[in-house]
Amino acid sequence: MRSTASIVVPVSSGPPPPTIHFHKLDPRAKAPTKNNSWAIGWDVYAFLLTESGRATSRQLNQRATTFVPTGLIVWPSEGYYIQVHNRSILARRGILNPAGIVDPDYSGPLDIMMYNGSFETHYVAHEHRIAQLILTPITSCHLVEEERGPAPFGRGPNGYGTSGL
Repeated sequence: MRSTASIVVPVSSGPPPPTIHFHKLDPRAKAPTKNNSWAIGWDVYAFLLTESGRATSRQLNQRATTFVPTGLIVWPSEGYYIQVHNRSILARRGILNPAGIVDPDYSGPLDIMMYNGSFETHYVAHEHRIAQLILTPITSCHLVEEERGPAPFGRGPNGYGTSGL
């Protein structure tokens, strides 16, 4: 008879995995969540309470930008930054998060910039998912001013959409 031995995999003593750290500015603020283990982004929620603690909503006027609080402070692990991205369901309705970045040295509250590009007024309610956070490695680079532009290649000076469908 063969004997079977269990295999023990040692736990790595290396650096901890990259992390988005957060602090609730109010204990009623909702922590970021992921819908499933395959999701890239962490959903963040609107934190909209009246002074008396009742849930309320924020109006998103058509063709206008509004800031919506999350009740959180977030910061990345060393060597990373956080990108703030649209939620697909909101983007389909014309509600967008213009490019947002949380730099490693930012320590203030996370308010989400929301642009209503539709022709209708929308509302965001307390604890609605309003954006997603994606942890991204920082890639350092140099900036070099050149005497002249690049040699023509491919599209040349033609811009967006000129490479076809």
